[in-house]
Amino acid sequence: MKKLFLLGISILTLSLSSFTQASVKVGVALDMDLSLVAQIDSYNIVLGDSGFAVDYLVKTGKFNNETPLTWYVGGGGWAGWDHGYGVRTPVGVSWYFAKGWDLYGQVQPVANFDDSFKFSVDGAIGVRFAF
Repeated sequence: MKKLFLLGISILTLSLSSFTQASVKVGVALDMDLSLVAQIDSYNIVLGDSGFAVDYLVKTGKFNNETPLTWYVGGGGWAGWDHGYGVRTPVGVSWYFAKGWDLYGQVQPVANFDDSFKFSVDGAIGVRFAF
């Protein structure tokens, strides 16, 4: 687990130079555990006390121009929780409730590949601040 965490941090650190012009949001969420979250352009990163996940937002959009709600669909992977690893597909909604702040909720079908194949549906809720 520590090796996977260090690998994730190393990849993130090496990518920081390309993220200098990026849109960045940072916050907290309940996503498998209480986690630190970041959104850097189209990447959602989740760092929990016992695992991490990285998702790429494949498609985003607005419901209409009058409401501060957006939706997204992503795909990514996770490792560490319950000493496992797998893939997930988050589908969520973000509500921009104040300048720079958004509250989001998502459901994510999860495939776990560690010992044997398991399928489940998890959820997350969090708040982020944009820099």
